[in-house]
Amino acid sequence: MNVFSADVALAIARLGLLILVGWFLAHRGWVGPHARQPLMRLGLWVFFPALIFDRVSSNPLIHSGPTALLYLGAGFLMIIVGILVGRAVAALFRFPPGDAKRTFAYASGINNFGYLGIPVTAALFDQDVVGVLLVHNVGVEAAVWTFGVAFLSGAPPGKSLKQLAQPMTVALAVALAINFAGLGETAAIHFAGQFCHTIGECAIPIGTILTGIYLHETLQGFKFIADARVSFGVMAVRWLVMPVILLSVACWFIPDPALRKVMMVQAAMPAGIFTFLIVELYKGDVSVALRVAVVTVAFCPLITPLWLYVGSRWLGL
Repeated sequence: MNVFSADVALAIARLGLLILVGWFLAHRGWVGPHARQPLMRLGLWVFFPALIFDRVSSNPLIHSGPTALLYLGAGFLMIIVGILVGRAVAALFRFPPGDAKRTFAYASGINNFGYLGIPVTAALFDQDVVGVLLVHNVGVEAAVWTFGVAFLSGAPPGKSLKQLAQPMTVALAVALAINFAGLGETAAIHFAGQFCHTIGECAIPIGTILTGIYLHETLQGFKFIADARVSFGVMAVRWLVMPVILLSVACWFIPDPALRKVMMVQAAMPAGIFTFLIVELYKGDVSVALRVAVVTVAFCPLITPLWLYVGSRWLGL
């Protein structure tokens, strides 16, 4: 497997260019703050549910309940481990207690599992593995909105369970039920899958452009080297500790070949771009979350291919 292929380079370049498009639209005033919520609502309620249904409903790799639970559980645990690693690194770097420390642990512990993870996975593997990634990512979403939000805000995890009743989890449940019942190849589901495929193709580009729009507003006055503790801390989490943990688990404890491929890609991802929006919603330290995202994404063209190469050798892919 050639991780230095043109397809991987193009996947990373497309992410950067789409963010730049969003930033330019906001900079020119063609898309203002009033457009953010409608665009986000389209993504959460239409584009991503359609993408999940298309990739999961007839995916032969998701053939049983235990298999799906394995994929969901791997995503859920990945985020819990990531946040705990972020907390340990924050303690090591002597972050003062409070919002900045919790925000760093939360933001550094969540990787870019969707906007970059999906196109990179698609560039390296077939669409069935992308379907496994989407199931895995719903487990990630569950952890982000339950354990993660509880950690960030200090609220009990039970209060965050209502966040799971959202279109993406409903789409996943319906798609899994269809898959388990063996109906994925029927004419009706095939038509629905094609329809959802057309809609779901909008998910990644629109979501990434939206990220650029948000970044234009939040990058005002941003200085890249202003807070070395946050910058070097997130490098330790995302470029060293988490890749080693994920690849070790995939190598020694995961027999499923598709999930091993997904975890290899996840190990190479930068921090999540959208994390600072959740931090803002729950009154965390937005400047810390933004720095975590910007630092890792800026070096993504170098670090991501490097860890993909190491991971492919480590796992024998």
